[in-house]
Amino acid sequence: MDIRKRIILGLLTVSVFIFLVTVLVFVFALYSHGESIPPMLDIFLTYHMEFMVLMGLFGLFSGIVVYSIMNATLEKQKKVVKTNLGIIMKFLSSDEREIVQLLISKDGMTTQSEIARLPGMSRLKAHRITKKLEGRGIIYVEKYGKINMIRIVEDLKGIQ
Repeated sequence: MDIRKRIILGLLTVSVFIFLVTVLVFVFALYSHGESIPPMLDIFLTYHMEFMVLMGLFGLFSGIVVYSIMNATLEKQKKVVKTNLGIIMKFLSSDEREIVQLLISKDGMTTQSEIARLPGMSRLKAHRITKKLEGRGIIYVEKYGKINMIRIVEDLKGIQ
């Protein structure tokens, strides 16, 4: 099932759930004020316990449907990001790849001094490579006093 149909199914399910909850609340509000209930809605009052159980189950079903739709969308997005990252990695030098891998393993952020501590990396080399990656739009640098925080761009974040 394509994503549009799933979204429509999810919205329809949630809308029906909200409508039924509203009808149940309306019927109980009329009953508690002693007003007459339309004959079509009398069944909700007669079998109110059964409808409450069904509403709980329908709410659970609605939650599962919406969760599965959102989860499928997120999984698809993660696949696209992984593919994009794989393509980007092919165009990077080994030192640049090493820095990007470090950023991914550290949840998308680290300090420049931590990059400089990598094997075969000096402070100058770390600075030059981060400037090059920043120029390419793969990372961005935030300065906090004397500390340079290196963060991976949002488009490549969330890959573990």
